[in-house]
Amino acid sequence: MKQIYRMLPIVLSVGLFGCGNSSTQESANSTGKAIAAESKDEFVSKLPDTAPVIKVGTEANYAPYEFKDEYGNVTGFDIELIQHIGEDQGFKVEVYNDPWERLFDNLDNESRDMVAAGLTYSNDRASKYLLSDAYAPLPTSLVYLKSSLNINSLNDLSDLRVGVLSSSEPYEYLAQGNYKIGALEQYPTTFAAVEAMAQDKVDAVVDDSGVLRYTLNDLPTLKPVYFDYESIKADGARKVFLIDKSKPELLKQINTGLTELKENGTYAKLTTKWFGTDLTKISLQQQQILQQSTVQ
Repeated sequence: MKQIYRMLPIVLSVGLFGCGNSSTQESANSTGKAIAAESKDEFVSKLPDTAPVIKVGTEANYAPYEFKDEYGNVTGFDIELIQHIGEDQGFKVEVYNDPWERLFDNLDNESRDMVAAGLTYSNDRASKYLLSDAYAPLPTSLVYLKSSLNINSLNDLSDLRVGVLSSSEPYEYLAQGNYKIGALEQYPTTFAAVEAMAQDKVDAVVDDSGVLRYTLNDLPTLKPVYFDYESIKADGARKVFLIDKSKPELLKQINTGLTELKENGTYAKLTTKWFGTDLTKISLQQQQILQQSTVQ
């Protein structure tokens, strides 16, 4: 789920967690998490130069969906996924890192064919654009380290300190006062919130499940417990690509390619790489639920 106000990259100390090693150069992405030099994009298209090219707009400041590595390359789950879909369907991908305020304008004026930016489903977007099948069944989640907390509902937060990304949609949701919370603490990055949790400054952290899993994936000393308080049919769990309404054939290619990647194991490899777990099964379950809801 995209934060409401975009955060500039912030470099935080990672000594507490021991991310990376002393022989590896590191930079930081928008979560504040260190990115090792080995993260350089290795994708190389095998399609001929004559293959059609699709222009993809993104905003590379929302790891792990899309972000810049230290080489300046735009990478992330969304980017690799659409590259592999293109390879499967016979089109090359040109990625453009657009400012957030221009992302939709560039799709509207047809300077981009589609947008891949960790965007979630909304009725408003569905009325303006063609939306792909959901490609990442990752709802807004809560994570904690003390298993004794046994959080099974947002009603269990009455005596707990909860860390959340500043000015994010989860913050706005929890700040409405519908749930009693011991303390709601804002942090500039998800990594900073997780660091605070490891230091026992907060009891739990709330954010997009994909962002949380990515942030915690390289921290083996921590034993996170996840509670997905949204269902996989919630709008926040429906990550979609936006496609120009005049390009229904491109929509068909993307959905077909996504299905192919799930069947040939590529989707499993990508979701395990970026989120630490194979999301194939839950993604298929989500698609079935959404199709049944549409029929009803």
